[in-house]
Amino acid sequence: MGFSNNSAKVSKNLYIFALIFFAFIFSSFVRLTWVYQMDTSDNDRMRWNGEFMVTTNDSYYWAEGARDLILCDKANTGKGEYYQENCHQEFDLSPVGESLPQLTYLLYKILPFSLETIMFYLPVFGASLVVIPIILIGRGFNLTLAGFIAALIASIGVSYYSRSVVGYYDTDMLNILFPMLLVWSISLALKTKEKKYLLLSGLEIVVYRWWYPQSYSLEFSFFGLVAIYTIYMLIVENRSVQNRKLKISEIFFLKQNVSNYHLLSIMLIGMMGAPFIVRFIGVIALYFIAFRKEFEKFALYILIVSIAAFFITGGINPILDQLNNYIFQRDGTIAAEELHFFSVTQTIVEAQTVTISDIANRVIGSKFLFAIAIGGYGLLCLRQPAMLLMLPLLGLGIMSFKGGLRFAMYATPVIAFGIGFFIFRCAELLQKYIENKKIAFVSAAIFVFAATIYILNPLVENGWNYRTGTVFTQDEVRLIEDFGKNVNREDYVITWWDYGYPIRYYADVKTLVDGGKHSGDVNFAPSFILSHDQKSAANLARLDVEYTENRFLAEKTNQSKSKEDKTQLPSNNIAWIMKEYGFKDSNNFIASLKKDINLPNKTRDIYLYLPFRMIDIYPTIMRFSYLDLMSGKSIRQPFFLVSKGAKDMGNTLNLEQGFFIDKQQALLVAPNKQAYPLRRLVHAEYQQGGSKTSINELRYDGIYTLINLQTYGIFLVVDEAMYNSVYVQLFYLEQYDRDLFELVAANPYGKFFKLKI
Repeated sequence: MGFSNNSAKVSKNLYIFALIFFAFIFSSFVRLTWVYQMDTSDNDRMRWNGEFMVTTNDSYYWAEGARDLILCDKANTGKGEYYQENCHQEFDLSPVGESLPQLTYLLYKILPFSLETIMFYLPVFGASLVVIPIILIGRGFNLTLAGFIAALIASIGVSYYSRSVVGYYDTDMLNILFPMLLVWSISLALKTKEKKYLLLSGLEIVVYRWWYPQSYSLEFSFFGLVAIYTIYMLIVENRSVQNRKLKISEIFFLKQNVSNYHLLSIMLIGMMGAPFIVRFIGVIALYFIAFRKEFEKFALYILIVSIAAFFITGGINPILDQLNNYIFQRDGTIAAEELHFFSVTQTIVEAQTVTISDIANRVIGSKFLFAIAIGGYGLLCLRQPAMLLMLPLLGLGIMSFKGGLRFAMYATPVIAFGIGFFIFRCAELLQKYIENKKIAFVSAAIFVFAATIYILNPLVENGWNYRTGTVFTQDEVRLIEDFGKNVNREDYVITWWDYGYPIRYYADVKTLVDGGKHSGDVNFAPSFILSHDQKSAANLARLDVEYTENRFLAEKTNQSKSKEDKTQLPSNNIAWIMKEYGFKDSNNFIASLKKDINLPNKTRDIYLYLPFRMIDIYPTIMRFSYLDLMSGKSIRQPFFLVSKGAKDMGNTLNLEQGFFIDKQQALLVAPNKQAYPLRRLVHAEYQQGGSKTSINELRYDGIYTLINLQTYGIFLVVDEAMYNSVYVQLFYLEQYDRDLFELVAANPYGKFFKLKI
C-alpha cells in the first residue's frame, strides 16, 4: 500500500473526516495549553466574572458590539428611541453591525455559556477550522498526506498562532480559513468543472466579505489568476491540433471555457460593491438561472454583464485602498488642512518593516524550514498548477516587509503546504528506490513521522511557552466598571487610544480615540491633554469633545442633503476649531489655551482616565503633540526618564540607561558624564485616602525633578514641562487644580478625574 493511496478498507469520506478531526483536536489542544499554564490562583487577577479576560486590546471593540446586541431590549424605553432601534448610543462607534459581534450574539443565544467564556474560547475553535480546507485541498489533488501534514503545521504556525491563541478575540481567527476555502473551491472548479464548486466559490466570497470587509485585495487577486488562466486556456485551445478547424466563436464556447466564464461571473457578483443580501441573492440566482445548460451559449455575455455590474456598483473602488495605511503612509507626519500631524504607523510595532528572517521566524520558526517550504511549494505548483492560486496568500505574507508582521500569518498555509509536499515527495522517492515494498513502506512511514515531529516540535513548544497576559487586570477592571455605574453613557472619557476599547466595554461611555480611530490628527488632542499643563489640557478637552459631537451631527445631516448642499467641514477638529476661533497659526492657538477662552456650551461630562500602565508608552504619547503643526517638525521632546531598577549605592543612586544621581551635590549625571542640577526631590506614595506627596526643594538653578514613586518602586526624572504635565501632576502627585478637575475614582492602577469646565 503506497502513501498516495488514501485508504484500502475504510471509506474515503470517513478517512478524511478522521484526519480533519485529529488535526482540529491537535490545533485546539495546543492553543488550550495557555489555560493549563495560567490556571493558578496567582493568576486570578486575570479573571473577571469567573472567566479569563481577553488578551488583546482590539478584542474589546468586538466585545462592545456583542455586549450591545445582547443587552438590546426594544421594550426598554428608558434607554431612548435610538438605543431601542440600534442597540447602542448614537455616535458611540459600537460595531453592532459587524460580523464577529453578530456571530458571538448568535452563539450566546444558543450555547449555555457566558459572553466572557465565548469570547475567550472562540479563537481556539475558530482558528482550528483552517484544517478543513487544507485537508480537502490535499484530497482534491490526491495529496491527502501532504494536506494533512500541512494542516497540522499551518494550524499552529507561529504568526497565526499568536493572532488566534485563546483569548485573542478578533476576526483574525477566520482570516486564513476563508482564503483557503476559496483556494479549495476555485481550484476544484477549474479542475473538475463541477457546478457545485462554482456556487461554493461565490458564497464563500460573499461570506468572507461579511466577515472581513478588507478581503477585497485577496478576492481580486484570486479573480485575476482565474482570468489569466482563462485567457491562457483560450490561447491553448486555439492552437491545439484537435481544435484548429474550429472557428474562434466555437473555441470561445467550448465546455471548459464556458465553465471558466461561469466561475469569473459568479466571483464578480460576489465581489460587487453592493449590500450582503444583494450579493448573496445574486450568486444564488446566477447559479440556478444563468448557469443552466440551455444558457451555456450566453456564458460570455453573462460574464460581460457581471463585469458591468461589478464596476457600476463600485466593486473596483476599494480593492487597492485597504492596505494604504500600512504601505503608503510611512512618513513621519500626515498633512491635513495645511496642518501636519504625526503618523501613527511610525509607532506601531506590527506596522514596522521587517526582514526575511523575521518573516521566516514568524511563519514557521526557522529560515531553514522556510527555504525548504518555498522549494516544496514550487515543486507542488509544477505538479499541480492550480496551487498557484495560493500565490496571493504568499505575496501578502511577504508584504510584511512593508505592511508589518501582522501579514506574515497569510503565508502560513502556503509554507505549510510546501513543507507537506516536500515530505510527501521524499516519501514517494523512498518507496520508488527501495525494491522491497514492505521495507519501503516502513521506511517512508518512519521518515514522514520523524520529519513531521521535527517540524511540529518547536511549534508546539512555542505554544506551550506562550505567556501573553490579559489586557487588564482584575483591579483595573473593577475600577473602570465601578466608575461606569456612576456616569452617563453620553459622557466622554479621554485617555490614550490603547485603552479606548476596554474603557468603552467596561464603562459603556464614549472615547475620542481607540484602536481603530487613532490617526495623527485625532491623536493630537489626547496626547496634548495628557502631556501638557492643566489649564491648556482642560480647555482643549472641552473643545475637542464638543467639536467631535458637532462633527457627528453635521455628517449625519449631510447624509440627507444633496452634494451641492452638503456642509464642507475641515478634515480635522484642530483645523475646525482654529477656523472658528480666528487662528491661522496653530502655535498662536495652542498658546491661547493657557488662558481663559470662550468655550462651547457644555453638553456632557468629560473624564480623564490615567492608568499606571501608561508610564511605559508615555514618551511615545508625547510625540503626537510635541511638534509644530504648521511645519510638521518635532519640537524638542520633554525629558522623561523611568527607572524601575534603581540601586542605592550610598552617595549615588544608580538609575537605568547609564544615568545616576549624585546625592551630595543634587546632580543628575548622564552617561556622557554631563551633570545637570536637580531642582527638587518628590516622594509620592498612594494611600487609601489618596496620594501622599512631599516635596523637597534642592537647587534654585535646577532643571530636573527626581520623583520617588514609593508605591511602585520606581524613580522618575523629569524636566519642568513633564513635571507640570497632566499625567505626572494628576496621577502620581494628585496636585491638581480644584477649579479644573475633580478626582472621582482611584486605585493604585488607575485614576478618573472629572473635568469641571
